[in-house]
Amino acid sequence: MKSEQCATYIDKALEIEDYLQYKLKGEFGNRSYAYSDFCGTQCETSDAVNIFLTMFRDQQIKKTAHVKLTYPSMDVFGHRIYLANNIFQVQINNRSSIVEGSKLVAINFHAIYNNETMYEIMRQWEQKLFDYSLSTINDPLIRVYVTSEGLVSEEVRRTGILAMPLMGVTFLIILLFTVLTTLKKDPVRSKPFEAFLGVICPLLSLCASFGHLFWMGFEYLPIVTVVPFLILSIGVDDVFIFIHAWHRTPTKHSVRDRMAETLADAGPSISITSLTNLLSFGIGIFTPTPAIYTFCVFISTAVIYDYVYQIFFFSAILVLGGDREERRMNAYLWWKHVPAIDEKEAQKPGKFTQTMNRLLTKILDLWVDFIMATWSKFLIGGIMLAYWVFMARGVMQIAVGLSSEKLFLDDSPLLPLVRLQTNVIFKEGGQVAVFVNNPGNMSEPDAVPEIMRILRRFETANNSVGAASTHMWLLPYLPYVGEQEHGSIDFKYRYLPEFFKLMEYRRWSHFVNLGSHQDCLAEKPSCLEKFVFSTGFHDAVSWSDRLELLENWRQMASEYQHLNLTIYEDFSMYSDQLLTIVPVTESTVLCALFCMILILTLFTPSPVTIVTSTAAVLSINLGVFGCLVYMNIDLDPISMTTLLMAIGFSVDFVAHVTWHYYKGEFNSKRARIRHALAGIAWPMFQAGTSTMLSISVLALIHAYMVQVFVKVVVLVIFLGMIHGLVVLPVVFALLPFSKTSGPQKKKIAPIHEMKAGPCPIKEEPKL
Repeated sequence: MKSEQCATYIDKALEIEDYLQYKLKGEFGNRSYAYSDFCGTQCETSDAVNIFLTMFRDQQIKKTAHVKLTYPSMDVFGHRIYLANNIFQVQINNRSSIVEGSKLVAINFHAIYNNETMYEIMRQWEQKLFDYSLSTINDPLIRVYVTSEGLVSEEVRRTGILAMPLMGVTFLIILLFTVLTTLKKDPVRSKPFEAFLGVICPLLSLCASFGHLFWMGFEYLPIVTVVPFLILSIGVDDVFIFIHAWHRTPTKHSVRDRMAETLADAGPSISITSLTNLLSFGIGIFTPTPAIYTFCVFISTAVIYDYVYQIFFFSAILVLGGDREERRMNAYLWWKHVPAIDEKEAQKPGKFTQTMNRLLTKILDLWVDFIMATWSKFLIGGIMLAYWVFMARGVMQIAVGLSSEKLFLDDSPLLPLVRLQTNVIFKEGGQVAVFVNNPGNMSEPDAVPEIMRILRRFETANNSVGAASTHMWLLPYLPYVGEQEHGSIDFKYRYLPEFFKLMEYRRWSHFVNLGSHQDCLAEKPSCLEKFVFSTGFHDAVSWSDRLELLENWRQMASEYQHLNLTIYEDFSMYSDQLLTIVPVTESTVLCALFCMILILTLFTPSPVTIVTSTAAVLSINLGVFGCLVYMNIDLDPISMTTLLMAIGFSVDFVAHVTWHYYKGEFNSKRARIRHALAGIAWPMFQAGTSTMLSISVLALIHAYMVQVFVKVVVLVIFLGMIHGLVVLPVVFALLPFSKTSGPQKKKIAPIHEMKAGPCPIKEEPKL
């Protein structure tokens, strides 16, 4: 690079550094604030960049002979400055080890705020900084990239905001699908308005649950955006089951009796799925990851409200619809009466309807024949064996990972810097800080040597840069004590206050917490309350690599309990999340299976249904987990949240079929299986199809978080329907079945009604 061109780049870099440090201002109230107004004791964090650029210009342009820039540390008037935290992609002369150039410079701005006003000032300045970075997109010399915890949160929130308008599209799709698939030729028995109000139920439950939680102070996180889509799917599933159960009741019965039969038919099935969904999501409330905790609180509360609305509100809607039906009022023009002759004519199926009924009956019979055939059991058994092996192989290859790129939309302006962090910054440099919270008496003969031994252990640990990267205030302080003590370098407390006041040593004051000045003069250990030192590391690119280093450092720190050492690394909060992913996922699956067993024991107390249904849920989840590898999805907090949802969804399909198989009052397996499939197959198909149609809208959003959600939902619905409608019936046909209740038992408990008069209790006719 020519000297003139080099000077242009350096001058531009210095101009940017000066502008960001002193001239960039954020507005708050009636005043403008620069970084220096809220940086507190951290205002010198960019000094290393300024010194490097200034000296590099002198070396390259002015050819100053006494300036020798070395890397990763440089010496400035006897003070060593570590550069690897700020200067990256450095070109070094192989013979002289002198820095000849750099492609990337990082400036770290640290802020200290202790109230909401200062936080808002910092946030406004941060936004101004982000806007400035966007203005350099077309700069021919230098491109500025910016990231921070606040900007990352805003960008993730943008993903959720982008998905919110699609909720309206999803609602319309589900509404149209629900209404259209529940229409009948008979204008009296058709239920268009009931179906419409059924779709409204999940929306009411969302309003109630969200309002409840916001009133309690819960914060809306981007991951909560998927909750409305889930609740809409769960609620509409119940609507299909309710309406289908109502249509299966005899029209000659009273509305009261038909509602009782509908609740007896659909109520347990809906209760089983609601309970298992609630327990599956509720387990996630106990996870330490804030996003998963918040998601599970919102979805669990919404499930409770949805169940209440379905049982009480929608059943009341069906009663009103039944009353309209009993009075033979038109379902579309509810003020219009349908004469009995017209109703009978309407109830007569047309040629097309008769053809479709015969076709569906034929398909159902062929389906049951296939299930009952011996050869089908061998076929399904072979397919399932291959499926389990293939999916188990996928589970064994699941990678636990975390990537910042997965949090953003594909067009996010933060993505270029995230990639630079991963490919350059994380590879070349990093700093681990060790806080000594209980230094003890540093005047004791073994105290300082022990601290120095600890320092050496961290300097020589895996991936450490070494002594050249160390920041330790004791290294300049002990020689200073020697000067004051005429050669003795034994630790003294009394020189600490004056040492940190000197201009050349002032930067070390940020590394210690001092007690009272009198304690220092009196040589009391309380003079030094705590201190921190740091050293560099490199080549820790992946989060698993960083976690391995973090655990190694913590292991070393645990060996010095008397000093109470604490390890800190800027990105440790992200690395630590990897520690909880696997155990939380395992415990969630196990708890879901336990809950499934418990609930099935209450509703279907038969060993066959309990064991087979639990195995089916386990098989579905094996498929979902195994497919993660084949879909290039790592096990991370985002996918783990989606898997919590998948576990709950997997129960739905199995529970519906199991309940309808259990409650059938037939002696033959064939009749029992046919009854179960006739009663639940169509509403299951409606529910699964409506969910996939509604979720498909989210495929328009190009974000990892949303794409994982879409893929897993479609997968769990597909596997759930295959297991519920094919695999489980084949297993039921293979195994003997018995239950405590038989045909002689009542399907519905007698209904009692209080009346005035000499006979206060009247028993309704037994159904």
